[in-house]
Amino acid sequence: MQYNRAIYKQTLFLSALAIAILTILVGYSWYWNSKNIRTEKINLALAEARANWNKDAAFRRWVTRHGGLYVKPDARTPPNPALAHLPHRDVVTTDGMKLTLMNPAYMMRQMAEEFEKDFGIKGKITGKRQLNPINKPDEWQLKVLNIFESGKTDEVYEQQIINGQPYLRYMKAMYMTEGCVKCHGILGYKDGDLRGGVSISIPLARYFSAASEANRGIALTHLFIWLCGLFAIIAFAWLLERLLLRMADETLRDGLTQLPNLKLFKNRLEQSIEKYRRDASPLFAVCFLDLDRFKNLNDSRGHKVGDKLLVALSQRLSKLLRPGDTVARMGGDEFTFLLNNLNNVDEALNIARRILSSFDKPFRLENDEIYTDASIGVCLMTEQYNNAEDMVRDADIAMYRAKASGKGRVDVFNPEMHEYAIETMRIENDLRMAIQKNQMEVYYQPVIDVEHSTIYGFEALLRWHHPEIGDISPDRFIPVAESSGQIKKIGAWVLEQACAQVREWSLQFCPDKAFFVSVNLSSIQLTEKDIHETVKDVLNKTRFDKSKLHLEVTETALVGHKEQAKEAIENIRQLGVSISIDDFGKGYCSLTYLQDFEFDTLKIDKSFVQDMSPGGKGLQLVRMLMLLARDLNMEVVAEGVETVEQFNRLNAMKCPYIQGYYFSRPVSVEKTRVILEQGAHENVSVLLKNNNLSLASQNTG
Repeated sequence: MQYNRAIYKQTLFLSALAIAILTILVGYSWYWNSKNIRTEKINLALAEARANWNKDAAFRRWVTRHGGLYVKPDARTPPNPALAHLPHRDVVTTDGMKLTLMNPAYMMRQMAEEFEKDFGIKGKITGKRQLNPINKPDEWQLKVLNIFESGKTDEVYEQQIINGQPYLRYMKAMYMTEGCVKCHGILGYKDGDLRGGVSISIPLARYFSAASEANRGIALTHLFIWLCGLFAIIAFAWLLERLLLRMADETLRDGLTQLPNLKLFKNRLEQSIEKYRRDASPLFAVCFLDLDRFKNLNDSRGHKVGDKLLVALSQRLSKLLRPGDTVARMGGDEFTFLLNNLNNVDEALNIARRILSSFDKPFRLENDEIYTDASIGVCLMTEQYNNAEDMVRDADIAMYRAKASGKGRVDVFNPEMHEYAIETMRIENDLRMAIQKNQMEVYYQPVIDVEHSTIYGFEALLRWHHPEIGDISPDRFIPVAESSGQIKKIGAWVLEQACAQVREWSLQFCPDKAFFVSVNLSSIQLTEKDIHETVKDVLNKTRFDKSKLHLEVTETALVGHKEQAKEAIENIRQLGVSISIDDFGKGYCSLTYLQDFEFDTLKIDKSFVQDMSPGGKGLQLVRMLMLLARDLNMEVVAEGVETVEQFNRLNAMKCPYIQGYYFSRPVSVEKTRVILEQGAHENVSVLLKNNNLSLASQNTG
């Protein structure tokens, strides 16, 4: 995998760098210690040379201080011809013993010869003027004597090769003292003059041998340290690689399901896109899956059950997909699939449908069984895609279209969906300021009291006049308002506008019998814990008669929100407000809703009303619903009445209230006021007349 290779390369680079640094540090330490040991040995040799010089100097001073040293002349110490000028070179003791004067230089020369023979250390006193030619300086000594004469220093040492062996040559200046004049005054030296110097040569072989032995120990020690460091680096690199891989795996995988997360999914998708463009490899697709009504499961069964469901779903999806495919969790209840090596879009659809069909089987969570459903959007790779984000976005758009089309289905992305999504985003943004900009308006459709031929009340319906797009249907912007969370604010505004306006009409046109007004509640509003407080505040603010307020809910709004909706409806009815079930019989039709909820009014869906032809089933269904409502002590309103035939059949069945285009479309506040001023509230024939005139004008136009 790309991330693993990157981590391996990074770890290898860091390891190589660490080994290089370790090698440099250990090598430098070995070099520094080796150099210091050699320097230390040379310093020891220098110390030995100085010690020998100090002994030589001490002996010379002692002998000079005592006037010289007299010994018995023999083969080793014959009378010194260099001292023949001294009158007392040879003396005889009182007991007749003959003695001859030996100066320190002569004695030290003999001692140096014996010392060199026994210990290898060479010693010599020298100067540019000598009593004995044997003390003549060699080339190096002459060079040093010149240095002494220059006054730069009175001590010089240097490594040199003598007879093929390394030596440390040491020489220190010697100055004339009062005792030295006795022997050396003949050469012209005076007290304080530079007479020459004493040269000591220390053999370095044994010192270098000791240094080599120490260096071997140091080398072995540093080699051991380097090997330990090398092992530590390799072990640390291995542990670091494991840790980084684990961290990368945790970073790239979902913590709950252990599936790849969005980051890893996009990485793999980017690789597929690059391969597709580079090699014209086989087709692939991105699928976006979202569970339907997952939030309801979390709210009703708890998040632990929801998490278990997601884990079970991830395991099921992993088994359903092919080995070369990737399934990832985006977050929440959203999953994506990367389907590689496809022949055509049908193959992707078949895989998606196979996944959806798997939802027919329940998810077994310990001792529980959960049924759920999902919607899937499919985005097929084309030349227009250059990055993963666009494909995931379009698959998401297709999923939302599948969900909006009825849930539990698959939809394939097309460019029109993208335009639709952009328009939806614009609607969502513009919706936030629509009320403040006076783009929103409440329309009113009369509800007719059939028996008295009067207007019984009105249904308030929201309209949006967008300055650029034009009129936007509620079916278009209400779902956007719900998904964006703006429906609460908009719903409260509609409720307040409707209550205030209908109260005004009631006071003006029929104070003895006020109009009622019905206002729709969305599924999102029903889940609000404080919806009854909102209704209560509006009633207090507008002083609207609570018994004249009908709040309408649809069967669809009750699906998945049963407990919250039941509590909300009970709280609202306790305020004295009526609850109507709208569009009954459409969608998730179930008589259990009439059993579980307390409704005051049943509104028959227009699809049944408009199917009341002699051969249609709508007539019998409408009759059955009316009987059901009457048995349950509920009012009945028939919606969608558009023709005189529909009206006559409903009238014959004694349907008490109807609404529809036959009498009036939803109209603005101004037009509603006009028809009320014309007396439509007392005689609905005014509505029929106005409606016929309106139709005639449309036909002639």
